[in-house]
Formats: sequence, C-alpha cells, structure tokens
Amino acid sequence: MSDQETNTTQQPVLIRQGGNGLGTVLAALIIAGAGIYAINVWSTTKKETSPAKNIEQGIERIKDAAGKAIESRN
Repeated sequence: MSDQETNTTQQPVLIRQGGNGLGTVLAALIIAGAGIYAINVWSTTKKETSPAKNIEQGIERIKDAAGKAIESRN
C-alpha cells in the first residue's frame, strides 16, 4: 500500500437541523383554519339568535394565537 491509501479518512456525515420556520407558520395556519371551521360547525348546530358575535370573538382569538406563533418563530 502507498502512503496515500493509508492516510485517507472518511469525513463524518453532518445532518443539519432547523429551518426558516415555514413549517411552523404552515402549522399555525392549519390550526387557525381548523379552529374557524370548528366555530362555524358549532355555531350552525347551536340554535342561538346571534351566533355572529361568538364567531367573531373566536376568529379574533385564533388570529391572535396564530400571530403570536408566527412572531415567536421570527
């Protein structure tokens, strides 16, 4: 064997983790959409005279939660 063959070493494989937070933003949007859907289903099954106010409050809460999740990743 020559010196070149005996001195070669294999470099370790590096696995990089992390990203730009796109997955978290996507997850927050999916959760927000599911919440809005749940509120809409709940409001149509519940017989109230004015469900619009409850829906509006629920949507605002979901928007706030999604916004905080996005801001915490940045």
